[in-house]
Amino acid sequence: MEIFVRPADRQDAVKLMGLLFQLQDESSTFMLEQDPETIEAADEADNIDILQTTTNNIMLVAVTDEGQLVGLASAAAKPKQPRVAEVGVAVLNEYQGNGLAQAMMAEILDWATTFSSVNQLVLTVQTINEVAIHIYEKLGFKRIPESESEVLNSNHDLVPAFDMSWIVND
Repeated sequence: MEIFVRPADRQDAVKLMGLLFQLQDESSTFMLEQDPETIEAADEADNIDILQTTTNNIMLVAVTDEGQLVGLASAAAKPKQPRVAEVGVAVLNEYQGNGLAQAMMAEILDWATTFSSVNQLVLTVQTINEVAIHIYEKLGFKRIPESESEVLNSNHDLVPAFDMSWIVND
């Protein structure tokens, strides 16, 4: 089975909603700010369209050759900071360990360098998520000193986390 990484499009909206539900069920490190049950597929399709026409937002999906969405990566401009984008990546458990998250993150970095209007990518990672931290460090993300905090995981528990940053064209 082959897996492709490509920009999300509006036709992905329904499958994307299913992916978000599954990711939230499978992982304590994946947390959505908005309850997916409150999002309509048509609204999600419109949001994808809007996102993909900007130079400071992108959404990528990992798709099997059978059309199943198995991963998601995004960079979204922070409110009132259009040159800073917050990054997130998630892959279904069944497809982890094959370099898919790293490949999607590499695509985000390529987008940031060659196309975007952002000059910094940031992310928050749970301290226990050693695999993700390793990937981010390997790709050149640096821990932001004194950024330790606590975030809610998908079980609604507060867990230790910290922020990391990647400077475009550094």
